[in-house]
Amino acid sequence: MDYSSVKLGDIELMKLMIINDVRRGISTAMNNSVYDRYSDGSDVIASRLLSKKIEIDFTILYNIIETKKKLSPIISQKILQKLIFSDDPNIYWNVIADGEIKVTEHNNGKYTTGTITFLVPSGHAESVTSNILNATNSGGENGTITPNTTDGSIEIKVNNKGTLPTFPKIKLTNVSENGYFGIVGVKGLIGLGNINEADGVTTPKSEQLYDSNTDSSFSKFKDVAAGIVNPQNSLYGTNGTISFQSDGLRFATQGTMSSSQIAGGGMKVMTLPADSNGHIGATNLYSHFNLFAWAGAMGQTGILQILFTDINDKLVAGYGITKS
Repeated sequence: MDYSSVKLGDIELMKLMIINDVRRGISTAMNNSVYDRYSDGSDVIASRLLSKKIEIDFTILYNIIETKKKLSPIISQKILQKLIFSDDPNIYWNVIADGEIKVTEHNNGKYTTGTITFLVPSGHAESVTSNILNATNSGGENGTITPNTTDGSIEIKVNNKGTLPTFPKIKLTNVSENGYFGIVGVKGLIGLGNINEADGVTTPKSEQLYDSNTDSSFSKFKDVAAGIVNPQNSLYGTNGTISFQSDGLRFATQGTMSSSQIAGGGMKVMTLPADSNGHIGATNLYSHFNLFAWAGAMGQTGILQILFTDINDKLVAGYGITKS
């Protein structure tokens, strides 16, 4: 058989040698444990695959000494390496060199032949690619994922299209805080965490409640209803207007103010959304703003405030910048 490629790890062996023959065999030897019956025959107690060997006959024609020096550290790795043949590129063998690589020099050392023997400890090849079963392709050739809306469990049926039993790799992602995962299979089970969530602790996490990057015109901020007073100081008027102009919110009209008020202005309000648990409000809150201000003429005064209130418009926290 002609090979266009034989790769060991990341190294293309055919750049270093000519591959003359490869012996992979058809199958791996089986080892059977049996129990002799009192009557005729035996009962099979257990069967297992043995390790197997792959042999590669090769020829080195040019730069023999240099090729040997390059080949030795590649072959003599003390770890398993992937061996892939071009005639079957969808599988690989996890191998390690076995025994001495014996070579014969011919025609006064003008070319060299030899055999490399690789041990395959597992006894079988493995697929280069993996098949993925998820909610998108459930019900197809890879299997099905069926949630149970009654008890919250999920039934997963995986179609193994290989020639040997295998273990699936399962990726679990919590959609909310969860203290326990239980996975039950045909031949075993595994539990992670405490099924009773006995610690009683809800683990907090940070969430972004509002970001103007996704609301560049500040459309979620609305003008306050008529008669709403400034929650920090009623001496500031609120019936003026603040509007979006090109790159942010700007003071638009002063509005009117009563004889007891000292400044006129506008006010906008946004109700912070609930977090992922449906809760409104936060124990710890961070708020970042970019503020840009200047005086258009000498003697101008002003105040800019960012205020947080409760459901009854009572001040919780805030800050302000003033020019007196």
